[in-house]
Amino acid sequence: MDITDDDVLRAVKSLDPLGSGFSIILVGSRQMIRSIPKELNTDQSTVLEAIQVLGYVTCSMLEDNLRWEQARAETVIQDLLADSLVWVDEQCPEREYWSPIAMGSDDLDA
Repeated sequence: MDITDDDVLRAVKSLDPLGSGFSIILVGSRQMIRSIPKELNTDQSTVLEAIQVLGYVTCSMLEDNLRWEQARAETVIQDLLADSLVWVDEQCPEREYWSPIAMGSDDLDA
């Protein structure tokens, strides 16, 4: 039995009366399940959308492409890390920040 996107959407919506904090949010062109009762701010949403392009971002990419100050880029990344919305790869010359939603994105479109 295959589980469809609609099955997942209905399951998440059925949790709403329980006050579980689970909900469906749109980040860029992708739907994500939010399992923490927190709203994403504009900067966080922007970074998650940027990650959808290459699968990851770096602070310098945010600074160069969005014209953000270093402190702004680092702050939003730290907020996303604290909520486990991005993961860090420290094996590169500059730290890369990956989102689980971007990993295996080909599988999500199938």
